[in-house]
Amino acid sequence: MRPRDNQTISKPTGAPLFPFWVADRRLSFFLGFLVLITIFVPMIRLSRSGRIGLDLIFAFMLFSGAIATIRQKALMYVVVAVTVLEFAADLIVEFNSSLAHLGWDTALKVSGLAILVVMTLRHTFRPGRVSVHRVMGGVAAYLLIGLTWSFGYKVLMEERPDAIHFQSSIAGSPTGEPSRLIYFSFATLTSVSYGDAYPIHRVARSMAMAEALIGQLYPPILIATLVGMALQTRSVEGREADLPKK
Repeated sequence: MRPRDNQTISKPTGAPLFPFWVADRRLSFFLGFLVLITIFVPMIRLSRSGRIGLDLIFAFMLFSGAIATIRQKALMYVVVAVTVLEFAADLIVEFNSSLAHLGWDTALKVSGLAILVVMTLRHTFRPGRVSVHRVMGGVAAYLLIGLTWSFGYKVLMEERPDAIHFQSSIAGSPTGEPSRLIYFSFATLTSVSYGDAYPIHRVARSMAMAEALIGQLYPPILIATLVGMALQTRSVEGREADLPKK
């Protein structure tokens, strides 16, 4: 039966905006990008040009992660808008430090990272065969959680600079540098404590407890979920193979 001329044929929705980048293997490249940011950012004390470069890299991370995981156009536009606003806010705060106490540039970072965590997990756990790239996607979500918490701590410390105590060797770092907070966040997430940084404010303690719980529970839940998906896929394929051929 042919459709009438005045009727439009609906096209399937949910197609990826960037088919090449949305492949599972792109999760591995995204993970590599996150590892570089996580490991090398805390190593250096940044100048103004270095901080601007870091802001640009962070914006690119948000955008690349979004196009690797998001299939809905509306949500993609939201993430792109957040990325642009976040980078513009970083530049404004960089050249007008009197606005730094407002914390809106950091709040935009937290919002973009939180969306990216959810979408990365959805992409990792969607139905289908479990590949090594999906495992890499789960690890990428783990690193994103650590980065999200580090900027959450920064929002708190912009209001209460004494919320987290650091030793004098690293306490002299300017608030605008995320290196010490990334270090503290991943030390908390992995339950590695060297005694050189610890929360003092009650909100910081609550955030640290929540992050430590996530750090302990996330790896076994990730492994159990991926193993369950792999066994289910194998079972379905086995049943289909046992069906008589027509």
